[in-house]
Amino acid sequence: MTSPRTASQPARAANRSLLGRLPFLRFSGLIPTRRAALVAVCVIVASLADGFGIASLLPLMSVLGDDAAKASGMSKIILGALDKVHIPHDPIVLLGLVVGGTVLKGVLMVLTTRMVSSTVAEVSAKLRLWLVDALINARWSYYVHQPVGRFSAALGTEATGAGEAYMASMQMLSQSVQAVVYLSVAALVSWQLAVFTLLVSAIMLSTLARFLTVSKAMARNQSALLRVILGRLTDVLIGIKPMKAMSRQARFAQLFDRDLREIKRTYRRQAFAKNVNKALQEPILALCLAAGIFVSLTVLKMPVAEVIVMCLLLIKTVMVIGKSQQELQNFYANQNGLITVEDAIAEAREQAESQRGRLAPTLDRQIAFQGVGFGYDGKPILQSIDLQIETGTLVSVTGSSGAGKTTLVDVLLGFHQPQSGRILVDGQPLSEIDLIQWRSLIGYVPQELILFHETIAANMTLGEPRFTEADIERALRAAGADFVDQLPEGANTVVGERGSALSGGQRQRIALARALLH
Repeated sequence: MTSPRTASQPARAANRSLLGRLPFLRFSGLIPTRRAALVAVCVIVASLADGFGIASLLPLMSVLGDDAAKASGMSKIILGALDKVHIPHDPIVLLGLVVGGTVLKGVLMVLTTRMVSSTVAEVSAKLRLWLVDALINARWSYYVHQPVGRFSAALGTEATGAGEAYMASMQMLSQSVQAVVYLSVAALVSWQLAVFTLLVSAIMLSTLARFLTVSKAMARNQSALLRVILGRLTDVLIGIKPMKAMSRQARFAQLFDRDLREIKRTYRRQAFAKNVNKALQEPILALCLAAGIFVSLTVLKMPVAEVIVMCLLLIKTVMVIGKSQQELQNFYANQNGLITVEDAIAEAREQAESQRGRLAPTLDRQIAFQGVGFGYDGKPILQSIDLQIETGTLVSVTGSSGAGKTTLVDVLLGFHQPQSGRILVDGQPLSEIDLIQWRSLIGYVPQELILFHETIAANMTLGEPRFTEADIERALRAAGADFVDQLPEGANTVVGERGSALSGGQRQRIALARALLH
C-alpha cells in the first residue's frame, strides 16, 4: 500500500520544478497578494524614476555642450517633451531631474526594503506556526517513525532560511525589473547600445553559471548533513546519561567529527562559488566596457557625452543583472530550508488525526472491548480481545514484554484504530465519540516519563488555565509529592530538561500528580 507521503512527493517535486524558474512565485501562498503587488509597484516606479534620471543626462550634456544642435535623437525627444510641459532647458533644471529621479528611486527602494524585511519575518513565523499546528494535529503513529531533530531543525535554521530565500527572491525581482527599465532606456538611446548590453550580460551570465550550479548543489548537501547532525545530537542529548555511565560518548563524538568535516568541505566550496561570482563580475564588465568605448569613439565616431551616458547605462544594466544572478545564488543557498519546512508541513498534514466522531463522551457505566484486534506491519499484537471495565473499579493488566499492554491503552485512547472488533464507552462506539473530549477526561502516566523544561506547576497544568493553585496543591498531596514543599520555589521550581533536576522517583510523583489533576 502506498503511503500518502510517497504518493504526493512527485506532485510536490513537480510544483517546485515549475515554480523554481521564477523563485518569487514560491511564496505566493505565504504572502498576501495586496502586499506582493505593492512591493512590485514600488520596485517598478523606483526603477522608472532612476531610468528617467539617467536619460536626463543626455539633454543636460547637450545643453552644457558647445553645440546643442548636435544633440542625439534621444536628447531631442527629451527636450521636446520638456517643451510640451513648459520646462526650460536650464542646466539647473535638468540636473534637478537627474538628482530627483535618483532620490525618488532611493526613497521608494527604502520603502520596499522595509516591506520586504517585515514580510521576511512573517514568512518564517507563518511557516513555524503551520508546522507546529500540523505536528500537533498529526496521528500518533506518525510520531513513532520521526526523528525529533528533524523538526527542531525545521523550526530553527530551516524556517529562518526560508525567510532569507524570500528576501533573495524579492531582491532578484527588483534587480530584474531595474534591468528591464535600463535596457529600455538604452534601446531608446541607441539600439546598438541595447544589443551590446545584452551581449555583455550574456557573456557574464554564461561565464559564471557554473559557479551558480556548484553553489546550489553544495547548499543542498549542507542542508541534508545539518539535518542528520541535529537529529543525531538530539538523540545523544536525550540518552547522554547511560552513554556517559558506560563511557561510550567517544564513539558518538567520532560520528559527529566525520559529518562536521563533510559540512566544512561543502561550505568551503559553496562560499568559494559565491564569492568568486562577485569577484569576476567587475573584470568581465571592465573588459567589455573598454572594448565598447574603443569601438564607439574610434569606429562609430560618437560624441563623448553620449558615450559617457551610454557607458553609465551599460554599467548599471550589467551590474543589476549580475546582482540578480547573485540573489538567485542566495535563493538557491536558502531554498532547501523552504523545501524542507514545506515538505514537513505537507507530510504532517497528510497524517492528520481523523476527527470523525461527534458524540460527547460519558463514562457512567463501563468500557467494553468486543473482539478487538490490532497489529503492527502485519504482526498481530491484540487478537480478539473481549474485556469489560466497570466504572469505579481498579483494573490491572499484566503480561510479558511485548504482550500488548501499552497497545491496549493506545487503542483505548484512540491513538490506533482497531483493525477488527470495536470499543464501546457507555454503549457508544469509540469511533463515533469526539476524541478530543474523550482524552480530556483521561489522566495518563506513561512508562517513559516526560517532563518539560518548565516549572512543576506548568508541567502539571499543561497550559490549562482553569486549574488553580489549590488544585495543584491538592493533586501533589494526593500523589505523595511532599518534597515539592521543601523546594526553594515550591511548585514554581523549574524541573530542567526532561525533568533532569529531579530524581527518578520525584519525576514519577509529578507525572502521577499531573494525571490526577486532569
